[in-house]
Amino acid sequence: MPRRRFRLGMVGGGQGAFIGAVHRIAARLDDRFELVAGALSSDPQRAQASADEAGIARSYVDWREMARAEAARDDGIDAVAIV
Repeated sequence: MPRRRFRLGMVGGGQGAFIGAVHRIAARLDDRFELVAGALSSDPQRAQASADEAGIARSYVDWREMARAEAARDDGIDAVAIV
């Protein structure tokens, strides 16, 4: 029976941050993680643009907001990468 991917959230690593792209690539190497949420920037427009560019379904502007919202979801994140 195939295991589901871990749902990953990311803090930091938005547009212009080299290390964010590195972490997104590394998270996909073994196909065990799916990046589904991110607090990629404290600027709302940049956070959303970064999420759109990276194909991240749910965008937040604050890691606390992400933690609360994701904890309330049945399909919320399992782990967080702080980049």
